[in-house]
Amino acid sequence: MKHILLPALLLTAGALNAQLYTENFDSYAVGDFIAVEAGPAWATWTAGSEGTEIDAQVTDEAALSGAQSLKIFGNVAGGPMDVVLVAGLEGAYEVTFNMLIPEGNSGYYNVQENQVPGTAWAFECVLGSDGSINYNVDGVILAAGAYTPGEWLKVTHLIDTDSDLMHLYLDDVYLAQVPYDGAQIGGVNFYAAGDGVNIPTYYLDDVLVDITDPVVDNVQVVTALDCTFGPNPAQDFVRVQANLENALVRVLALDGKVVLEERRNDLVGGAQLNLDLDNGIYLLELTNGSQRMTQRLVIQK
Repeated sequence: MKHILLPALLLTAGALNAQLYTENFDSYAVGDFIAVEAGPAWATWTAGSEGTEIDAQVTDEAALSGAQSLKIFGNVAGGPMDVVLVAGLEGAYEVTFNMLIPEGNSGYYNVQENQVPGTAWAFECVLGSDGSINYNVDGVILAAGAYTPGEWLKVTHLIDTDSDLMHLYLDDVYLAQVPYDGAQIGGVNFYAAGDGVNIPTYYLDDVLVDITDPVVDNVQVVTALDCTFGPNPAQDFVRVQANLENALVRVLALDGKVVLEERRNDLVGGAQLNLDLDNGIYLLELTNGSQRMTQRLVIQK
């Protein structure tokens, strides 16, 4: 496994087993621009715009630990605030941070595949004002979750550039495995964007970057559910059969909206799900504890 670490990320890693990088923003003055005071670990998307409206400032309006956090806010259409936690890492790493999105607002971040912003996006995450979370990889939503507006949310990514996998956790609860096809963890881009309807505003606190164990493909665990369904394409119903009785069955639109959700205890013999959906492509998700399987469902009437 190869590790390429920016000098900025090594500043706190002098001791054996020390965390590579931690930040709770309490060592700065309120109003400090993060790319000015904490560079090169933090940078603006556009080089040379440090200390401008593109840079983010430390605030005491909200905090998870201590008294301060970093505030990201902007326009409904996105921007201008746009900062990057620069990483430049190869191998298996944990990237964790806490977000607070006030009620009525929305949020967004992405992970870059290269230290140079805009080279390639590994994935994007949109946090809607309705409490929805959607992870978008190459234009397709591959994972969806939920959060409570107005409360702190811990977001954890276990990323492995060797196995090309990422495991996602929300508040320390496993959410999903998705592909990570970047050669690097280039950096985390905190852009003032959101769901495109509600003003993007969110706070960041307790940021952590650290080495982790290799991320192992858990598909064998998920497919142990042995779930089949049909017909596909479907019209008004699908029949779902699995090798366990109890599971949560959901159908999601590609924008992450849950259009059907049922807790079933009759899956071994096969359970019929009645559908009242428009033509299109959906995701059928079966969940039982940490086991999860998602497949494409086509509605064609």
